[in-house]
Order: sequence, then C-alpha cells, then structure tokens
Amino acid sequence: MDLNDRKKLILQAIIDEYIDSAEPVGSRSISKKHELGLSSATIRNEMADLEDMGYLIQPHTSAGRIPSDAGYRFYVNSLMKRYRIGLETIRRLQQELEGRLETLDKAVKRAGFLASVLTDYTTVVSVPVSERTEIKKIDLVPVTSETVMLIIVTRTVKNRLLNVRLSFDECEKIASVMNLRLRNKTVDEINYETIRRLETELCEKLSINPKILIHVLRFVYESLTELDETEIYVENAKSILKYPEYRDVEKAREIFGFLDDKSNIKQLIAETGEKEGINARIGGENDPEIMKDCSLVTVNYSLDGKAIGKLGVIGPKRMDYAKVFASLDLISHEIDKLLGLFSDG
Repeated sequence: MDLNDRKKLILQAIIDEYIDSAEPVGSRSISKKHELGLSSATIRNEMADLEDMGYLIQPHTSAGRIPSDAGYRFYVNSLMKRYRIGLETIRRLQQELEGRLETLDKAVKRAGFLASVLTDYTTVVSVPVSERTEIKKIDLVPVTSETVMLIIVTRTVKNRLLNVRLSFDECEKIASVMNLRLRNKTVDEINYETIRRLETELCEKLSINPKILIHVLRFVYESLTELDETEIYVENAKSILKYPEYRDVEKAREIFGFLDDKSNIKQLIAETGEKEGINARIGGENDPEIMKDCSLVTVNYSLDGKAIGKLGVIGPKRMDYAKVFASLDLISHEIDKLLGLFSDG
C-alpha cells in the first residue's frame, strides 16, 4: 500500500519529533504540536496503519511509536525538509579551511573537524597518503624447514608466514628476481598481469617447483594489494555520549572500541561504494552488528574530477539528517575547491 499525503505528514511529524526528543511519539503529542487538522483518534488510526506497513515500531504496549529503519529510509528519500546553513556559518567555515591550507591531508582532516562542529556528531574522513607507496625491498627468509617469511618493505614493513618448503638459496634467488622487477615500483603500478609475467620469468630461470613459485607470488600479490594507502581520521567520538541511545556503559564501550579500530572505519566507508552525492546507510543497512543502531552518512571529495576520499558522519539512527546532509554538501564543495588549488599548483 502506498503512503497517501496524510500518512506522509504524520510520518514526517513523528520522525521530526523523535529526532528532537528521543522519546516515543504518541498521537496526542502530534495533534497538539503539529497543525495537521486531524483528531487524535484519526492520527492514532493512521499510526497503526504505518506500523502495519513497517514504517513505525511500538517499543512498548502503552508507549507511542518510533521510526523503523524503513521509516527513516522513506523520510530521507522523500520527506526530509531542506536545511539551510546561515551565511555567517558558511563564511566562518571557509575562513577556517583557507587559513589552514598547507597540505592535502591537513586540509581534509580540518574539514572533518569542522563537520563534527557543524553537526555535533562523530565524523570520519579517509585521506589518501601524500606519497604513493613504493616497493623498497622484498625478502624471503626461511624460518623452518616448511615455512618461510615474506617481508615487503615500503614506507612500512609488512610480513607474512608462508607454508612452503624452500631452501635459503632458493629464497635468495626468488627474492633477487622479484627485487629486480618490482623494486622502486609503486603499489598501483603492480597488478595481476605484472605478477603473471614475473611468474613466467621465475619458472623459466629457476629449477624450482612451479606450484611453489605460484604460491609465493600469490601471497606477494595479496600482500601488495592489502598495503594501506589511506589514512583514517576520527573526530569527536565522545559526542556519542550525549545521546541517550549510548548511555548504557557497555554499549558505549563497544562503539568506542569499534571507532578506535581504523580498519573497522575503513571497511565501513568502503561498503558505501562510489556513488556520487550524499549517501546514507541507516541502521540495518550497515553490516557490522555494532552499527545496527547507528547511521552513516558519507560524501566523496574530489581532486581533478576524481573521487579520492570520503567524509562521513556517524550518529544515532535518529540523527538530524537534514542538517547532516546540508553540512556535508557544503563542506565537500569547499574541499573540492581547495583541492583544486593543489592541482593548479
């Protein structure tokens, strides 16, 4: 059943009030606070229909209703009013960003901080490293008779144990060829085809079991593609404690632990995809269980017309979506303009 105009107005009023109060909303409250021209009884019947349709939830028998994930999704897609940010706020934001224009990562990190100030929610930002990751050295070191350690040196050191039988001499020969072909190359220059050519060369030059070489090279390729070329910054994580959803100490501890692990944030942001514009993942649309009571709103920022990172806001499902959308839209446009200066320079 489609929502008629009356149901839309009531759903919008309930979500707006719940965002503001964090308390279940009843028909009497809607009747008093919102000029809908409807009686409490009519509103109550419509609320029951909205619950049956999956847009509202009644947490307790005697309580009012709260929005479901589907209710929030419909609200964000179809009912949310436009939020206007004041001109003075816009000017201050522009001055704050322009006054700290030193490097790309510092500018974007500052933008993340300003987003947390504007929205009063936790913000996350992914920033590409300023220098592309370059392979400095690859080593293979026998550890036991059946294991060797693969060591890849870039600006950091990554190692992994492989279950293969290789002598010290064989390890040196393989490492020598790999260094000859891969040293001083950046990670983004090394792809599957590069590794395939290296595999062919190793098989032709060395009298080593090809299956072992393939096994080693597979791990080399996986290790290279896993190298971290993105920094993650989290701002204002403590803002979570302001919201009643996280007054439970154990729940707050879990979400803080999640936000403290940057690999979690990186995965969370990656799952939002590469769609243009502002995107929201609401409650159960997020994969991690800890995020089922949260929403994540993200936007890409670009350099030379190419998306290079994301700015995101994490908060309770009842976050002020209109304000968050307007804030991210403003800040992403300002970042794009500033990053244009890096390109022009």
